[in-house]
Amino acid sequence: MDGSGGRPMKMQLTFTLVVTFALLVPSLSRATSLSSRGPIPDESANPPPKAATMTKREVVKKYVAGCRKKPAKETNCDDLRKNVVEISKEALHTLGSSAKRAYMPTILKIFKSDEPVLRIAAADAIGMIGPQDSDADLLVPIANDPVPDVRRAVAQMISHGKGSAITLLGQRTVSMRTGLTPEKPADPGKYSMPVAPESTYLFYASDAASGRLSYVTKGMDGTMAFFKAKAKKGPFKLEEFQEKYRYQLQDEGQARDQAQEEKAKQLDNAKPDPTNMKAFMEYMEKVQFVQAGQTTMMLLDSYQPNLFGAPTVYILEERQIGQRSYPTRYAVVYQDQALKRPGYRLSWMTLPDGAIKTAQAASMVDEKQEEALKKQDEALKKRGEALEDMVKKKGEQDKKKFKKGQSDLEKELGF
Repeated sequence: MDGSGGRPMKMQLTFTLVVTFALLVPSLSRATSLSSRGPIPDESANPPPKAATMTKREVVKKYVAGCRKKPAKETNCDDLRKNVVEISKEALHTLGSSAKRAYMPTILKIFKSDEPVLRIAAADAIGMIGPQDSDADLLVPIANDPVPDVRRAVAQMISHGKGSAITLLGQRTVSMRTGLTPEKPADPGKYSMPVAPESTYLFYASDAASGRLSYVTKGMDGTMAFFKAKAKKGPFKLEEFQEKYRYQLQDEGQARDQAQEEKAKQLDNAKPDPTNMKAFMEYMEKVQFVQAGQTTMMLLDSYQPNLFGAPTVYILEERQIGQRSYPTRYAVVYQDQALKRPGYRLSWMTLPDGAIKTAQAASMVDEKQEEALKKQDEALKKRGEALEDMVKKKGEQDKKKFKKGQSDLEKELGF
């Protein structure tokens, strides 16, 4: 994976090189429908003099020969490119439908293409073949594609696999966002969050709007030392952190749920006429976005042991809000079981203080009731211990009296 946080590939092949490899290599051409002589319309301004159509191979060769360099020799490179993309998608579908694992290395190379639609087609092809545990390490980097729709296609592909490692990877790489626009890694400095050296940004496990950014690193010791030096408090075991700040975390969750409910109400009040298809589709996209935000937050605050081992928490900032002190910035460091590397998640509060105080007002009542019950339990426990002690002492006294009486009787009887 690229340490800069970009596309998780050490090197990228241009679209042309991918097409040249995937479509012009004779062995691959024979294995797919690319050897077909079916015609494809040539929309070039300068069509071949003897025919108005070209074979698939001729389309590809013309694109490679006329559009690789700038200035391009051909005037219709955009149209040729579209045709070549469609040809490539067809080839990938053919390879995938063969269900032959021998084609896996060829298909995986397509993920170095700069065409998202080809990477999606490659994911679909591997899904048809069916990934196995032995493929897991090869699928880790392509699951971290900067294009949301490619990530979703890869996640879908992984779900068709078999084996414990593949299943674990599928659970780890769930991606909720959609779209064909490449994302850029969020800037942690914008949120006053430190990033450990040699860190790689995880697109599918990050959401700045939710206050969560995830990374993998190369060394656990170095990562823990980095955050220990930055921490105001800690380290804490995750369970210890969650117990120590349970009311604070509860307040934040309650405030977040309230904000989501408000968004849902606003959308419901602005529901358009279903007969207006464009407006209704835009409305449904907004609804899905709100729902995806709720699911994303649950995923990003979940630390299942089978995925994250035993996480450690470093509090980077703690701030007083109302009557409680809140961990407003912290890092959760863990061993990423699916990716087989150390990782960490930067977390910060995204809600306004007013929302936290509103949630706090309700939880303070619960906390006081809990404290009252706790004191009552402690009083009952002490009373029980005192009663038990009295019974014990009385028993010892009775035992002494019995022994003394027995001794006196023995003396009277001459024993």
